[in-house]
Order: sequence, then structure tokens, then C-alpha cells
Amino acid sequence: MENNKIESLLMQILENQTKMQSDITEIKEKINSVYDQTADLTEFRTENRANFSSINKDVKFIKHKLHETEEDVFDIKDHFKIVK
Repeated sequence: MENNKIESLLMQILENQTKMQSDITEIKEKINSVYDQTADLTEFRTENRANFSSINKDVKFIKHKLHETEEDVFDIKDHFKIVK
């Protein structure tokens, strides 16, 4: 009778251990998924920062060219006033 109780307890312990191992494996998979997603987001953020930097440079250049064009238009208008 005592052996049956011990055997039953050992079976319960084994079942619990198997379930815990399964849970641990599932948690590890989820953690790995979170790590992968975090790495992807970090890479995405880095790429976006580089793109924004490039866009910022382009906008500055366009503003510079616009200013130069406005100066040229001003000079042409001024020249036309002298010619009239």
C-alpha cells in the first residue's frame, strides 16, 4: 500500500515536471520572438533616422536653392527697372 502512494506521488511529480518543462519551452520561444521583434524595431528605427537625416539635408539644400533663385529674380527685376 505504501509503495502505491509513493509511486502515485512520483507520477504526479513527473507529470508536474513535464508540464513545467513544456511551459519553460513555450516561454523561451516567446522571449526569443520578443527579442527578434525588438531587433527588427531597432533596425527599423536606425534606418528611419538615416532617412530622416537625408531628407533634412535635401530640404536644407532646396531652401538654399530657393533663396538663391529669389535673389536672382530680385536682381533681374531690378535690372528691368533700370532698362525701362
